[in-house]
Amino acid sequence: MTDLRVRILSYNVGGHGARWSRSYLARIARTIDEAGADVVGLQEVHRGTKQSRLEDQAETLGRLTGLSVRFGKSFSLGEGEFGNAVLTRGEVRSSETHLLPGPGEPRTLLQSSIGLATGELDFFVTHLAAWSRWGRAARSVQIQGLVERLRRQTRPFVLVGDLNAPPDAPEIGTLMAAELFRMCGDDIAVTHRYMRQRIDYVFADPGWTTEAYRVIRAGPSDHWPVLVELHREAKD
Repeated sequence: MTDLRVRILSYNVGGHGARWSRSYLARIARTIDEAGADVVGLQEVHRGTKQSRLEDQAETLGRLTGLSVRFGKSFSLGEGEFGNAVLTRGEVRSSETHLLPGPGEPRTLLQSSIGLATGELDFFVTHLAAWSRWGRAARSVQIQGLVERLRRQTRPFVLVGDLNAPPDAPEIGTLMAAELFRMCGDDIAVTHRYMRQRIDYVFADPGWTTEAYRVIRAGPSDHWPVLVELHREAKD
């Protein structure tokens, strides 16, 4: 067996921005291309909504980047859908969307089994409730659902997403107290250009080593993507 090395990107693309700019998705795709990630978790992806000019943003980004794509619906929006997506240079061998508990807008966890040249991992993408401290109760319940799901994991995994809370928020403390994974990178790095907070994350189970981490200050979204390079030693 060989060591598993993977470049992970988490990116809230703010798909509603396409309503105001015809070049929006092309600029998102360019940012993803330049990151050179092997697996990409996307949030705020629209399919067939007015905000997306009725476009399937997941499929378009897959075509523009040349990456395989899967979409996970969180809820219906008008005649279209809103949710998360995964892009990868590898093979999506399976994909499933899990509904998270909690009040307000439905939130989900997209789980995909990804086959890469050097191995396989389970990849999770999520986007928790917004509205700062007013959404804390909903996020806390959603995090309980995340923890319950991830406790069942027996294979290498990575979780990415927009959690809509900074590292010192109580609900993030609850998530980390479960001791299921490690936060990758500097916990004070800003990922939201207007809020000036870190609310976008990459987490990896304890078998991974974080070799590099950076926030990419590029792209048209109000979120900056987070790029992490992970290494996992092969077992004898």
